[in-house]
Amino acid sequence: MKAANTMEVRRQNALCIMKDIECFPGITIAEIAKNREVSVSTVSNIVNILKAGDIIAASGVASSSGGRRPVLLTLNAGYQAYLGISIGKHTVYIAEVDFAGEILRKERFYLDYTGSDEYWGQVYDLAAGFTDDFPGKCRTGIALPGFVDREEDVVRGTGTLGEPEIRLADIRAKFGEEISVGDAGMLAGLAQTFGKADYPDCYFLLLSRRISGFLIRGGEADREEGSRADVGAMILDPYGKTNSYGIPGSFLELCSSSRIIDLLKQRSGETSYESFFEAVRGGNEEYREIWDEYLGHLAAAIHNLWAVSGTDTVIGGEMAGYLSEYGKDLMGKISSLGSGSGFGAEIRFSSYGKYDDAYGAALAARHRHVVDLVPSLMQDASLQPVRRKRRRAS
Repeated sequence: MKAANTMEVRRQNALCIMKDIECFPGITIAEIAKNREVSVSTVSNIVNILKAGDIIAASGVASSSGGRRPVLLTLNAGYQAYLGISIGKHTVYIAEVDFAGEILRKERFYLDYTGSDEYWGQVYDLAAGFTDDFPGKCRTGIALPGFVDREEDVVRGTGTLGEPEIRLADIRAKFGEEISVGDAGMLAGLAQTFGKADYPDCYFLLLSRRISGFLIRGGEADREEGSRADVGAMILDPYGKTNSYGIPGSFLELCSSSRIIDLLKQRSGETSYESFFEAVRGGNEEYREIWDEYLGHLAAAIHNLWAVSGTDTVIGGEMAGYLSEYGKDLMGKISSLGSGSGFGAEIRFSSYGKYDDAYGAALAARHRHVVDLVPSLMQDASLQPVRRKRRRAS
């Protein structure tokens, strides 16, 4: 039992060391030891094992006032690549990341969701055509707009794809048992915090065809408070009429990425956000009215979320790229909701935008690989015979 406990401590130490190197590329053994409050020899031993496994490497040496110059440690970016696939009603987003978590390539494909075997075969072919490393040298993660129920082996709440649930077995049948499947909102939140040691507490809001949100506390998504909350069901206009789908007057109906496109289809047949915002910038009064109404509903939702969470809001998903230009307008509408509200939070926008959940899915596949890989490296090292120095004959 003692040996098992010792091995578990070493595994946990190794994962913590990996985390420090992720967050602080160029960190030294001494700095890790200080951060984790363990001995330099403990860190050095584990670092040597990780180096032998080729997952970390030396990126140089630091200056020294005396003695041996400390080695700077970094992740071996070329160790392996990972794919993240985001599934939408009409689109598939794919992002490829390296072992250090940097995006190597990303692309959007237009493909109508059907859920059939043929559909998943088409998604598989897109992944295979995206990189030569798939599937053999490239683990994959998939982001779905719903809540993953591991016990029942399904993803529920996938109404925005046209069906209430998706069987995980159907996905594994095409992609294999190693496929990592997760909630798009949770994965998009993971994309915000990767490689950041002190990510500030916030409410992460994913604005795509589906609306989802999670509290991020201590650098991690709060699964207990976030994963079961259907933030899209928040009522913003109790007298609203359903435009396309969702509860009448709900956050989902009024602020999803489909809202404006649906209105444009009804009025002019336009289906392009780019054309819409070009018209808004050009002074089109009708389009500006549509956009002001959208911002007003979003302002009310963010104010409500702040009243519950007390944190800043980070907006990601398809709408993030468009909204960033109108941050001041959005803040103005929030402030106008009531001078006594005391709203003191900030609004930030994800830099990954429409690729948030695809990037998060790739990182989730990477995380699963690391959690499997590091303990096996530690176990293999413990099985290596100990070389003892021979004593000289006296």
